Amino acid sequence: MTGARVSGVLLSAHGLVRRYRAPGGERTVLDGVDLDVHRGESLALLGRSGAGKSTLLRVLLALEAPDAGAVTAAVGDDERRSVRPHWRTGALRWYRRAVQHVPQDSAASLDPRLSALQAVEQPLVRLGLHRAGSVAAAERAAECLEAVGVGAALHGHRPRQLSGGQAQRVAIARALAPRPVVVLADEPVSGLDAPLREHVLDALARVRSTTALVVVSHDLAAVAALCERTAVLHAGRLVEDRPTCDLLADPRHEAVRELVDALPRLPSVDGAPQPA
Repeated sequence: MTGARVSGVLLSAHGLVRRYRAPGGERTVLDGVDLDVHRGESLALLGRSGAGKSTLLRVLLALEAPDAGAVTAAVGDDERRSVRPHWRTGALRWYRRAVQHVPQDSAASLDPRLSALQAVEQPLVRLGLHRAGSVAAAERAAECLEAVGVGAALHGHRPRQLSGGQAQRVAIARALAPRPVVVLADEPVSGLDAPLREHVLDALARVRSTTALVVVSHDLAAVAALCERTAVLHAGRLVEDRPTCDLLADPRHEAVRELVDALPRLPSVDGAPQPA
């Protein structure tokens, strides 16, 4: 994919503010965040621990309501709807179909009683897209597992029988099953060793062919290879939002320079250090 943005905003955050009570008074975790996710792009949401990434993710997923500002999502070509948590079961079903989540601890998020195939079928049934036990649901689940490199030999395995990388890929397949327009992945390679990390990054790279991808991370080395655009949060504010290659070459904000400087470097043939 190129660094150019694709027209068509699928998901928007405007003026998001989120505060929590803390010892000594309120703590502002999000402070006026504006962010658009465009059709067909891959976006990294980067920042150190405590920058506000996880809170922003929960607000975008309609798991928390902001104290100010709004999240809106595209419905078809002409309509946009406000997105907030809702008490009524099924009120956000349209949004859960459109925006899917890959959690950080995928193994823990998988039902230990279900096989890999059944885990990927689960959202299809819950979102009313297919009947439980139907051939169509099984075929769609198998298709998604194959798409992320989980072969038929693993379709009957339960979470305890899967490696960390395999469980992560099952979670990615589960997110793809409803054919969402946006996938939000939370620290997708955190805690994985190098070979498993590469497998998961490859699976996420395949996601980009069918849906917009937002990767929430503090790992710039991972997202540099995966995301064409990077937005950086620092102390609850969005301090940079540019093509990843430009941000790496010329970080403008001090917090971003610190992240870039922390990247591992490899010596080049002319002696100049290069990103690993």
